[in-house]
Amino acid sequence: MVKKKVFIMNIVILFLISSSLNANSGIKRPHGDESKLLKGCASCHKGHGIYNTPMLSVRKELFCFKCHGHSIYVENAKRSGDIANDVKTEDIQKEFEKPYHHPIEKTGIHRYDEIIPEVDGAMPRHSDCVDCHHHHYVKKENKMSGIRGINKDGVKVRITSEYELCFKCHSYSANLPSNQTNKAEILNPSNPSFHPIIAPGTNTDVPSLIPPLSTSSLIKCTDCHNNDEPSGPKGPHGSIYKYILSKNYTTIDSSEGPFQYELCYSCHRRSSILSNESFQLHNLHISNVGTSCRTCHNPHGSIQYTHLIDFNRATVMPSKSMQLEYRDLGIRAGQCFLNCHGHEHDPAVYPSAISGTILHKPSFQPKRFPSRR
Repeated sequence: MVKKKVFIMNIVILFLISSSLNANSGIKRPHGDESKLLKGCASCHKGHGIYNTPMLSVRKELFCFKCHGHSIYVENAKRSGDIANDVKTEDIQKEFEKPYHHPIEKTGIHRYDEIIPEVDGAMPRHSDCVDCHHHHYVKKENKMSGIRGINKDGVKVRITSEYELCFKCHSYSANLPSNQTNKAEILNPSNPSFHPIIAPGTNTDVPSLIPPLSTSSLIKCTDCHNNDEPSGPKGPHGSIYKYILSKNYTTIDSSEGPFQYELCYSCHRRSSILSNESFQLHNLHISNVGTSCRTCHNPHGSIQYTHLIDFNRATVMPSKSMQLEYRDLGIRAGQCFLNCHGHEHDPAVYPSAISGTILHKPSFQPKRFPSRR
């Protein structure tokens, strides 16, 4: 009897929600606009269904593709009268068919009462459209409307910045894979260095930045993680590039070229990097040795060192004195204790490009050295 009452209340609430979707701001929300969804609530929901379910007409992992999928599904929705003939939607389904995408195809895992960040370390990683988009409150102007996020301290907040949405799954989740890091910790502005997602960076000397970017700029997660097709649907749904990146980013040592580090060169002028404007041995490492940007730099941030220094252990090993360390010696100068590209740095001390002072110029010409995996 109690379940029956709750079920009836759910129906009443659903009706009230549909009546109030557009009442507050005067801005029509697409999923509450009966000129677009011709059957109103019934365009999405069945009149009867199983208790404590969303009562959708098809399996929820596929449901959104009814209107946001391949053209054949959209045309079917128009023929059945669920959506108006003039409705135009992006083919998001195509993005999830790319080799790298958020794993929405994992069925039977998403729960409507689930807690994110995940508190159960044994829970399989998964994602669902409704983890990022509120099906009732999403708007064209704000795809995250109605969704709560996580701030850098792990506290639930109403989303005001894009990263707070990403931190729902990529920060304090108990089931974070061992090969992934807590991005809230890595991007924290209290770190020695970080890409300016949460706050502007602290390094005021970055000559390679491409205008209008400056050292006071803020960037977004989707400036790097996005559709690889510039004219396609925006957002980190899927990409042909690993990590759902919008452009190519080679993380293993290889020959330098515009395509190899296309992602990095989107913001950092290639000519500046290769002409050693910020580091006198950039060209030696990247062009001559074939060292990847990731060999030395972490693209999110570093909890230990300035300049995003975070040595890639797949390529870099401790020095003969068993040290693996970077020491900042001031403006465009530092020293490294490590073994890389077949040479001992114990330490290697690098000069300042501003003063022209050479503290200790390495006498070697490193040979190309294959990455250790």
